[in-house]
Amino acid sequence: MFEKNKEKMKEKMEPDKVLRFAIVAVILLFLIGALIIGTRMMNPRVDATEGVKKLTELEDANVQKIDAKIQELEQTEADEAAAWKAKSAKEKMDGCIVLGDSTALGFRQNDILSKSQVKSKDGATVSDAEGSGLNELLTAVTEAETAPQKLILCIGRGDVAVSGETADAFAANYKSFVEQVKAALPDTKVYVCSIPAYLSLTSTGDATGSADSDTDSDTDSDSDAKDTTDNSDFKSSTDSKSSTDSKSSTDSKSNSDSDTSSDDSSLSKMSTALDVTSYNEALKALCKEEKVKYVDTTDLTDASYYGEDGSTMTKAYYEACINKILEAAFRNYVIQ
Repeated sequence: MFEKNKEKMKEKMEPDKVLRFAIVAVILLFLIGALIIGTRMMNPRVDATEGVKKLTELEDANVQKIDAKIQELEQTEADEAAAWKAKSAKEKMDGCIVLGDSTALGFRQNDILSKSQVKSKDGATVSDAEGSGLNELLTAVTEAETAPQKLILCIGRGDVAVSGETADAFAANYKSFVEQVKAALPDTKVYVCSIPAYLSLTSTGDATGSADSDTDSDTDSDSDAKDTTDNSDFKSSTDSKSSTDSKSSTDSKSNSDSDTSSDDSSLSKMSTALDVTSYNEALKALCKEEKVKYVDTTDLTDASYYGEDGSTMTKAYYEACINKILEAAFRNYVIQ
Protein backbone atom coordinates (compact mmCIF):
# COMPACT_ATOMS: atom_id res chain seq x y z
CA MET A 1 0.00 0.00 0.00
CA PHE A 2 2.73 2.36 0.94
CA GLU A 3 4.73 1.52 -2.15
CA LYS A 4 1.72 2.29 -4.37
CA ASN A 5 1.26 5.71 -2.82
CA LYS A 6 4.92 6.48 -3.29
CA GLU A 7 4.75 5.58 -6.99
CA LYS A 8 1.69 7.81 -7.47
CA MET A 9 3.37 10.78 -5.81
CA LYS A 10 6.49 10.29 -7.97
CA GLU A 11 4.39 10.21 -11.13
CA LYS A 12 2.59 13.37 -10.03
CA MET A 13 5.83 15.32 -9.27
CA GLU A 14 7.52 14.43 -12.55
CA PRO A 15 5.56 16.94 -14.69
CA ASP A 16 6.07 19.68 -12.11
CA LYS A 17 9.83 19.17 -12.25
CA VAL A 18 9.89 19.52 -16.02
CA LEU A 19 7.76 22.63 -15.78
CA ARG A 20 10.05 24.21 -13.21
CA PHE A 21 13.11 23.44 -15.36
CA ALA A 22 11.45 25.00 -18.38
CA ILE A 23 10.58 28.15 -16.41
CA VAL A 24 14.17 28.46 -15.13
CA ALA A 25 15.54 28.03 -18.65
CA VAL A 26 13.20 30.71 -19.98
CA ILE A 27 14.23 33.10 -17.24
CA LEU A 28 17.94 32.47 -17.95
CA LEU A 29 17.47 33.05 -21.65
CA PHE A 30 15.59 36.26 -20.91
CA LEU A 31 18.35 37.46 -18.62
CA ILE A 32 21.04 36.65 -21.19
CA GLY A 33 19.07 38.44 -23.90
CA ALA A 34 18.57 41.45 -21.68
CA LEU A 35 22.28 41.49 -20.86
CA ILE A 36 23.24 41.41 -24.52
CA ILE A 37 20.78 44.17 -25.42
CA GLY A 38 21.94 46.28 -22.51
CA THR A 39 25.57 45.87 -23.49
CA ARG A 40 24.88 46.91 -27.07
CA MET A 41 22.88 49.88 -25.94
CA MET A 42 25.68 51.00 -23.65
CA ASN A 43 28.33 50.45 -26.41
CA PRO A 44 26.64 51.30 -29.69
CA ARG A 45 28.57 50.41 -32.92
CA VAL A 46 30.34 53.47 -34.34
CA ASP A 47 29.92 54.23 -38.03
CA ALA A 48 33.54 54.58 -39.24
CA THR A 49 32.64 55.83 -42.71
CA GLU A 50 32.89 59.52 -41.84
CA GLY A 51 36.11 58.99 -39.89
CA VAL A 52 37.78 57.18 -42.77
CA LYS A 53 36.70 59.95 -45.10
CA LYS A 54 38.21 62.62 -42.89
CA LEU A 55 41.47 60.69 -42.54
CA THR A 56 41.69 60.36 -46.31
CA GLU A 57 41.13 64.09 -46.72
CA LEU A 58 43.83 64.87 -44.15
CA GLU A 59 46.25 62.48 -45.84
CA ASP A 60 45.65 64.10 -49.23
CA ALA A 61 46.14 67.55 -47.69
CA ASN A 62 49.42 66.49 -46.05
CA VAL A 63 50.71 65.01 -49.31
CA GLN A 64 49.88 68.26 -51.11
CA LYS A 65 51.68 70.28 -48.44
CA ILE A 66 54.73 68.01 -48.64
CA ASP A 67 54.80 68.24 -52.44
CA ALA A 68 54.48 72.03 -52.25
CA LYS A 69 57.34 72.18 -49.75
CA ILE A 70 59.55 70.00 -51.94
CA GLN A 71 58.83 72.18 -54.97
CA GLU A 72 59.60 75.28 -52.91
CA LEU A 73 62.95 73.85 -51.80
CA GLU A 74 63.82 72.76 -55.33
CA GLN A 75 63.02 76.23 -56.64
CA THR A 76 65.12 77.83 -53.91
CA GLU A 77 68.06 75.59 -54.79
CA ALA A 78 67.62 76.37 -58.49
CA ASP A 79 67.55 80.12 -57.75
CA GLU A 80 70.66 79.87 -55.57
CA ALA A 81 72.47 77.85 -58.25
CA ALA A 82 71.52 80.40 -60.91
CA ALA A 83 72.65 83.29 -58.70
CA TRP A 84 75.94 81.48 -57.97
CA LYS A 85 76.56 80.75 -61.64
CA ALA A 86 76.01 84.39 -62.53
CA LYS A 87 78.76 85.55 -60.19
CA SER A 88 82.30 86.21 -61.38
CA ALA A 89 85.20 84.13 -60.12
CA LYS A 90 86.26 87.06 -57.94
CA GLU A 91 82.84 87.09 -56.27
CA LYS A 92 82.78 83.33 -55.84
CA MET A 93 86.24 83.38 -54.29
CA ASP A 94 85.35 86.08 -51.79
CA GLY A 95 87.04 85.21 -48.50
CA CYS A 96 89.48 82.87 -50.25
CA ILE A 97 93.18 83.31 -51.07
CA VAL A 98 95.41 81.61 -53.63
CA LEU A 99 98.98 81.42 -52.32
CA GLY A 100 102.05 80.27 -54.19
CA ASP A 101 104.60 80.83 -56.91
CA SER A 102 104.32 82.12 -60.47
CA THR A 103 101.43 79.73 -61.07
CA ALA A 104 99.38 81.58 -58.47
CA LEU A 105 100.52 84.90 -59.90
CA GLY A 106 98.81 84.07 -63.19
CA PHE A 107 95.35 84.27 -61.61
CA ARG A 108 95.91 87.97 -60.96
CA GLN A 109 97.81 88.76 -64.13
CA ASN A 110 94.99 87.31 -66.21
CA ASP A 111 92.37 89.18 -64.15
CA ILE A 112 90.75 85.97 -62.92
CA LEU A 113 91.16 87.05 -59.29
CA SER A 114 91.87 90.37 -57.61
CA LYS A 115 95.22 91.31 -56.09
CA SER A 116 93.87 90.85 -52.55
CA GLN A 117 92.89 87.27 -53.42
CA VAL A 118 96.37 86.28 -54.60
CA LYS A 119 99.54 86.11 -52.50
CA SER A 120 102.35 85.06 -54.80
CA LYS A 121 106.03 85.37 -55.51
CA ASP A 122 107.75 84.07 -58.60
CA GLY A 123 110.33 81.51 -57.53
CA ALA A 124 108.69 80.65 -54.19
CA THR A 125 109.40 77.05 -53.26
CA VAL A 126 108.67 74.66 -50.42
CA SER A 127 112.24 73.42 -50.77
CA ASP A 128 113.41 76.77 -49.40
CA ALA A 129 110.29 78.28 -47.86
CA GLU A 130 112.26 80.88 -45.93
CA GLY A 131 114.78 81.97 -48.53
CA SER A 132 112.36 81.92 -51.48
CA GLY A 133 109.81 84.15 -49.74
CA LEU A 134 107.11 81.50 -49.24
CA ASN A 135 107.08 81.97 -45.48
CA GLU A 136 106.80 85.71 -46.03
CA LEU A 137 103.64 85.15 -48.05
CA LEU A 138 102.14 83.00 -45.29
CA THR A 139 102.99 85.65 -42.71
CA ALA A 140 101.15 88.25 -44.77
CA VAL A 141 98.07 86.01 -44.75
CA THR A 142 98.20 85.17 -41.04
CA GLU A 143 98.73 88.80 -40.02
CA ALA A 144 95.73 90.02 -41.99
CA GLU A 145 92.76 91.32 -40.04
CA THR A 146 90.58 88.42 -41.19
CA ALA A 147 91.80 84.88 -41.83
CA PRO A 148 90.71 83.41 -45.17
CA GLN A 149 87.95 80.82 -45.18
CA LYS A 150 89.83 78.79 -47.77
CA LEU A 151 93.51 78.84 -48.74
CA ILE A 152 94.51 77.34 -52.09
CA LEU A 153 98.17 76.43 -52.45
CA CYS A 154 99.64 76.63 -55.96
CA ILE A 155 103.28 75.75 -55.40
CA GLY A 156 105.73 73.31 -56.90
CA ARG A 157 106.72 74.45 -60.36
CA GLY A 158 109.81 76.13 -59.03
CA ASP A 159 110.67 73.10 -56.92
CA VAL A 160 110.52 70.85 -59.98
CA ALA A 161 112.45 73.16 -62.30
CA VAL A 162 114.93 74.73 -59.87
CA SER A 163 115.64 72.56 -56.85
CA GLY A 164 116.05 69.28 -58.70
CA GLU A 165 114.73 67.41 -55.66
CA THR A 166 113.16 64.00 -55.93
CA ALA A 167 109.40 63.67 -55.64
CA ASP A 168 109.73 62.19 -52.14
CA ALA A 169 111.95 65.02 -50.92
CA PHE A 170 109.59 67.55 -52.46
CA ALA A 171 106.59 65.92 -50.74
CA ALA A 172 108.40 65.98 -47.39
CA ASN A 173 109.05 69.72 -47.73
CA TYR A 174 105.49 70.33 -48.87
CA LYS A 175 104.18 68.36 -45.89
CA SER A 176 106.13 70.61 -43.51
CA PHE A 177 104.66 73.71 -45.12
CA VAL A 178 101.10 72.35 -45.04
CA GLU A 179 101.48 71.58 -41.35
CA GLN A 180 102.82 75.10 -40.84
CA VAL A 181 99.76 76.51 -42.61
CA LYS A 182 97.35 74.38 -40.58
CA ALA A 183 98.98 75.46 -37.33
CA ALA A 184 98.89 79.15 -38.29
CA LEU A 185 95.36 79.04 -39.71
CA PRO A 186 93.47 76.33 -37.80
CA ASP A 187 90.02 77.48 -38.98
CA THR A 188 90.99 77.78 -42.65
CA LYS A 189 90.31 74.96 -45.11
CA VAL A 190 93.42 74.12 -47.12
CA TYR A 191 93.48 73.00 -50.76
CA VAL A 192 96.50 71.84 -52.76
CA CYS A 193 96.63 72.29 -56.53
CA SER A 194 98.54 69.87 -58.73
CA ILE A 195 101.63 71.17 -60.50
CA PRO A 196 101.06 72.32 -64.11
CA ALA A 197 103.11 70.47 -66.69
CA TYR A 198 105.91 71.88 -68.82
CA LEU A 199 105.10 71.04 -72.43
CA SER A 200 108.50 72.18 -73.64
CA LEU A 201 111.47 74.40 -72.90
CA THR A 202 112.23 77.69 -74.62
CA SER A 203 114.89 77.81 -77.33
CA THR A 204 117.39 79.18 -74.79
CA GLY A 205 116.72 76.37 -72.35
CA ASP A 206 114.52 78.37 -69.95
CA ALA A 207 111.58 76.71 -68.26
CA THR A 208 109.55 79.88 -68.13
CA GLY A 209 107.00 81.00 -65.60
CA SER A 210 103.23 80.76 -65.79
CA ALA A 211 102.05 84.16 -66.98
CA ASP A 212 102.93 87.26 -68.93
CA SER A 213 105.45 89.62 -67.39
CA ASP A 214 104.01 91.45 -64.42
CA THR A 215 104.36 95.22 -64.81
CA ASP A 216 102.95 95.95 -61.35
CA SER A 217 105.77 96.72 -58.93
CA ASP A 218 103.80 95.52 -55.87
CA THR A 219 105.65 97.70 -53.40
CA ASP A 220 103.01 97.33 -50.66
CA SER A 221 104.86 94.62 -48.77
CA ASP A 222 102.40 94.69 -45.88
CA SER A 223 99.63 93.15 -47.97
CA ASP A 224 101.57 91.13 -50.51
CA ALA A 225 105.11 90.03 -51.25
CA LYS A 226 106.76 91.48 -54.36
CA ASP A 227 105.72 89.65 -57.54
CA THR A 228 108.22 89.17 -60.28
CA THR A 229 108.62 87.02 -63.38
CA ASP A 230 112.40 87.07 -63.52
CA ASN A 231 113.06 83.45 -64.38
CA SER A 232 116.81 83.59 -64.86
CA ASP A 233 117.29 81.11 -62.04
CA PHE A 234 115.20 78.60 -63.97
CA LYS A 235 117.70 78.58 -66.81
CA SER A 236 120.82 77.72 -64.89
CA SER A 237 119.16 75.16 -62.66
CA THR A 238 117.33 73.50 -65.52
CA ASP A 239 120.52 73.37 -67.60
CA SER A 240 122.37 71.74 -64.74
CA LYS A 241 119.52 69.32 -64.13
CA SER A 242 119.11 68.02 -67.66
CA SER A 243 120.87 69.52 -70.66
CA THR A 244 119.83 66.59 -72.81
CA ASP A 245 116.16 67.14 -71.90
CA SER A 246 116.53 70.77 -72.95
CA LYS A 247 117.89 69.81 -76.35
CA SER A 248 115.32 67.11 -77.07
CA SER A 249 112.40 69.23 -75.93
CA THR A 250 113.62 72.27 -77.87
CA ASP A 251 113.93 70.13 -81.00
CA SER A 252 110.43 68.81 -80.35
CA LYS A 253 109.06 72.33 -80.05
CA SER A 254 110.84 73.40 -83.22
CA ASN A 255 109.31 70.49 -85.11
CA SER A 256 105.91 71.27 -83.67
CA ASP A 257 106.18 74.95 -84.67
CA SER A 258 107.18 74.00 -88.22
CA ASP A 259 104.08 71.86 -88.66
CA THR A 260 101.25 74.20 -87.75
CA SER A 261 98.66 72.14 -89.56
CA SER A 262 98.91 69.25 -87.10
CA ASP A 263 95.91 68.72 -84.84
CA ASP A 264 98.01 66.74 -82.37
CA SER A 265 97.79 68.91 -79.22
CA SER A 266 97.67 66.40 -76.35
CA LEU A 267 100.42 66.26 -73.77
CA SER A 268 100.83 62.52 -74.24
CA LYS A 269 102.01 63.09 -77.80
CA MET A 270 104.29 66.05 -77.06
CA SER A 271 107.81 66.10 -75.69
CA THR A 272 107.76 67.25 -72.06
CA ALA A 273 110.63 69.32 -70.77
CA LEU A 274 110.07 68.36 -67.16
CA ASP A 275 107.94 65.43 -66.06
CA VAL A 276 105.79 66.47 -63.08
CA THR A 277 103.77 63.26 -62.86
CA SER A 278 105.67 61.71 -59.95
CA TYR A 279 105.50 65.02 -58.06
CA ASN A 280 101.75 65.21 -58.46
CA GLU A 281 101.35 61.61 -57.34
CA ALA A 282 103.36 62.49 -54.23
CA LEU A 283 101.14 65.54 -53.66
CA LYS A 284 98.00 63.45 -53.95
CA ALA A 285 99.28 60.99 -51.34
CA LEU A 286 100.31 63.89 -49.11
CA CYS A 287 96.82 65.42 -49.26
CA LYS A 288 95.26 62.12 -48.24
CA GLU A 289 97.65 61.85 -45.33
CA GLU A 290 97.13 65.45 -44.19
CA LYS A 291 93.36 65.33 -44.83
CA VAL A 292 93.36 68.32 -47.17
CA LYS A 293 91.66 68.57 -50.56
CA TYR A 294 93.70 67.81 -53.67
CA VAL A 295 92.71 69.87 -56.72
CA ASP A 296 93.58 67.83 -59.80
CA THR A 297 94.30 70.04 -62.82
CA THR A 298 96.41 67.53 -64.71
CA ASP A 299 93.80 67.14 -67.46
CA LEU A 300 94.54 70.73 -68.49
CA THR A 301 97.90 69.71 -69.99
CA ASP A 302 96.85 70.53 -73.52
CA ALA A 303 98.77 72.75 -75.93
CA SER A 304 95.72 74.97 -76.37
CA TYR A 305 96.19 76.09 -72.76
CA TYR A 306 99.85 77.06 -73.26
CA GLY A 307 101.76 79.80 -75.00
CA GLU A 308 104.25 79.25 -77.80
CA ASP A 309 107.03 78.54 -75.30
CA GLY A 310 105.20 75.42 -74.12
CA SER A 311 105.50 76.50 -70.50
CA THR A 312 103.55 79.71 -69.97
CA MET A 313 99.86 79.08 -69.30
CA THR A 314 97.30 81.22 -71.09
CA LYS A 315 94.19 82.94 -69.74
CA ALA A 316 92.14 79.99 -70.99
CA TYR A 317 94.16 77.75 -68.68
CA TYR A 318 93.43 79.94 -65.66
CA GLU A 319 89.74 80.14 -66.51
CA ALA A 320 89.59 76.35 -66.60
CA CYS A 321 91.78 76.04 -63.52
CA ILE A 322 89.61 78.36 -61.39
CA ASN A 323 86.65 76.15 -62.31
CA LYS A 324 88.54 73.16 -60.93
CA ILE A 325 89.28 75.04 -57.72
CA LEU A 326 85.70 76.22 -57.32
CA GLU A 327 84.37 72.74 -57.99
CA ALA A 328 86.59 71.34 -55.26
CA ALA A 329 86.04 74.14 -52.75
CA PHE A 330 82.30 74.69 -53.12
CA ARG A 331 79.85 71.80 -53.18
CA ASN A 332 77.04 73.91 -54.64
CA TYR A 333 79.21 75.09 -57.54
CA VAL A 334 77.68 74.63 -60.97
CA ILE A 335 80.27 74.27 -63.73
CA GLN A 336 79.66 76.80 -66.48
